[in-house]
Amino acid sequence: MVDLDRKNISVFSIVKICARYSPMLFVMCLALTVMDGLLVPMMLLVVANFIDSAITLASNEPQTYIMMKNAIFMGVGYFYMQLSQELKLYFYDLFEDTLRNKLKPEIIKKQFSMDYLLFESTHTQDLLLRVTKNIEMRFIKILKSSNSIVTLAIQVIGILFTLYKYNWWIVIIFVFIIIPIILLTFKGGKVIYESEKKVGFITRQMNYLSDVLSNREASAERTLFNYSHTINKRFKDAHLYRSNFNTKTLARETLRIKLCNIVINIFTIILIVTLSRQVYNNLLSVGFFTSIVGCMINLTKVISVQLSELILDFSSHNEYVKDFKEFIQLEENKEVFDNNREELKFESLHIKNLFFKYKDSKDYIIKGLNLYLEKGKSYSLVGLNGAGKTTLIKILVGLYRDFEGEILINGKDIKSYTFAELRSMFSLVSQDYAKYYVSLKDNIAFNKPEADINSVIEKLELGDLIRDLPDGENSYLGKMYDNGIDISGGQWQRIAIARALYKNSPFVILDEPTSSLSPTAESRVYSNFSKIAKDKTLLMISHRLGSTKISDEIIVLDSGRIAELGSHEELMNNDNIYAKLFNKQKEMYYE
Repeated sequence: MVDLDRKNISVFSIVKICARYSPMLFVMCLALTVMDGLLVPMMLLVVANFIDSAITLASNEPQTYIMMKNAIFMGVGYFYMQLSQELKLYFYDLFEDTLRNKLKPEIIKKQFSMDYLLFESTHTQDLLLRVTKNIEMRFIKILKSSNSIVTLAIQVIGILFTLYKYNWWIVIIFVFIIIPIILLTFKGGKVIYESEKKVGFITRQMNYLSDVLSNREASAERTLFNYSHTINKRFKDAHLYRSNFNTKTLARETLRIKLCNIVINIFTIILIVTLSRQVYNNLLSVGFFTSIVGCMINLTKVISVQLSELILDFSSHNEYVKDFKEFIQLEENKEVFDNNREELKFESLHIKNLFFKYKDSKDYIIKGLNLYLEKGKSYSLVGLNGAGKTTLIKILVGLYRDFEGEILINGKDIKSYTFAELRSMFSLVSQDYAKYYVSLKDNIAFNKPEADINSVIEKLELGDLIRDLPDGENSYLGKMYDNGIDISGGQWQRIAIARALYKNSPFVILDEPTSSLSPTAESRVYSNFSKIAKDKTLLMISHRLGSTKISDEIIVLDSGRIAELGSHEELMNNDNIYAKLFNKQKEMYYE
């Protein structure tokens, strides 16, 4: 992303970002902004001169030339006003496309470089929704608001300067009346944006429910269980709650602003009466009086409507910038971008007195864990839900680094390894593995057209699947494409395991990726994988303990601690947690 002073981000910083991404478009928009502002006081003089010169047509000294000249100026001015609006729309549309093409990828890059633990936080999720959704449109809105304020400032200053020449006290009173409107409107914009933040969770809930109602993956269950009506009602209730909450806030803040606008309208009427007396006393020409009255009425409308809306928006933008600042300051893992493929060997993993808890939690998930894993052995990690198995895995692969205790890999502190080094050493298939709607080959070997995946296809018994696909390994998976192919959950899981196997890391972790397979198929996959990865260190997590018998050593985790450690036979002889879990599952299968 463009360089920013992360401590001093303001609305002006957003404007500068826009200017850096497209200097030419920024200059064009700014030029139109200034011209629009200057046009009003200029037209005030032109219209005044036109009226005054038109009045002389009935006199002995008609000012026909002056009238025609000002008529031409008026025609050019009105033509420019129409052209300016179209040009600004065109330039802002181009600007938005530019930001979408240049800014949006950098925002996405910032998102996937965030620290993984931060990304799991609901606070971060709400922040991302507020900041990154349609960010290019938000930036353009800020640019438009900033330019509109510049235009209005020039217009107001120009008109007030003209009035100052006739009645300086009118300008003083006008300024004192407009200041409360600005302050109240600015405060209102802040309150409204804060109300949006308070219903951030409701907004995310609405987005989720909308996705459930519209996505293809849930369509079968929606039809079979007939829950579309219930989900739709929840969506409507959430939308109604959010709408009512925001409407009440908006109505309350708008009422205050309207009261101030009534005052300024009364002042305008008083001003018109005062100026009419100057016309009567020949201190002001009819042309200038008519032109100034028209400008004052227009200015009152602008201040009571447009300026109020602009300041309201600007105040909201100011609150958005605070969120954008927080987003920019989120901790990043720069090593995510390191694509160097380190060919590191694995010899040992030694965990010493490991403790871990989430930032928002008081309780530790991992509590004083000690463990030693050797090269070339296969291990099974078992335990009830919530025992800390997946948390431990995320610590080992470098996703969670804020832990207490010590982890040594090959005798070296895990924190001294780069993320790229850990990524090359560990290969993980998680229980929430991703389904990529690309070709089967790209699912296994991303962006490597020359890759030979035949070996892993054969080892994981995917040959029959490929032979049935219309374009073999180059067939697209999922129904995103017209020619995309649906495959079963078990086939998706095999592909995820093939992805890990193709990576060819020395340490492979299977975190319950076979839940969609039958117990027999799961046992066969684990058994085959154990043979395939015989030269690797293998750590498997499974709730089905029938698959653990093939492991050299079984680690039983209970409430963040290692409760038992040993081979299948040893743990069965101990007749403790593992034996009871194993026998319970065995009884279920017999039943």
